[in-house]
Amino acid sequence: MESIHISPVTPPEVVKEIKGVIFDCDGVLINSFESNKWYYNKFKEKFDLDPMTADEEKFVHAHTHAESLKQILPKEIHEQAFEFCSDPLLKEGINYIQVEDGLSRLLEWLRTHNIRMGINTNRTDTLPLVLQKFDIEGFFSPMVTSTTLPNSKPHPEGVHYILDKWNMKPEEVVYIGDTWVDESCAERAGVEFWAYRSPTLNARFHVDSYWTLCNLLEKARNDVWAGCGCGQQKFI
Repeated sequence: MESIHISPVTPPEVVKEIKGVIFDCDGVLINSFESNKWYYNKFKEKFDLDPMTADEEKFVHAHTHAESLKQILPKEIHEQAFEFCSDPLLKEGINYIQVEDGLSRLLEWLRTHNIRMGINTNRTDTLPLVLQKFDIEGFFSPMVTSTTLPNSKPHPEGVHYILDKWNMKPEEVVYIGDTWVDESCAERAGVEFWAYRSPTLNARFHVDSYWTLCNLLEKARNDVWAGCGCGQQKFI
């Protein structure tokens, strides 16, 4: 399938009718790279280790909390590291997070047109705190974290769970992510994948701007989806 880099001149007919959008969190809803870097380097600092390498920074951005700590820390201090997780100091990492530009406009547009929104993330119990910080938690249901189900991404269980809750088919939904973990998860679930600011991923669409994406969806709704029933179904 040909990849399309969305721009202001992208023809709206390339966008299929959608009833739901599944979002990753870090790097998609929020810019948390610096926050993750600060957070995990606190563990390095705690145990007198060198700061994370570039490869380690990429790893912790895409994987679960437990997987990340086990990856960047020696095995003999894993137990101590998990005890350190409860230190109140670590909560300061949220101050380094920023919401992605144009996201609020896109979320409002999707809600206005009755398109469901969910989250499938490898974050743990910090997800509600992050969403509350930017007052966007009310847009998403359900929200799947690494502790919600037995299997976290790239396993497709989270996507299947959301589809079941929505009573939707894979072809009616798209998944927006920014790492190979998201790409693999979407592919294994049979859901169309859109990459956000990650040009090396294999995706149907490459999105660099939520403003541009929102404008394209509006054109598709008016020019292509008109009369097909999109946006008419009400969800509980």
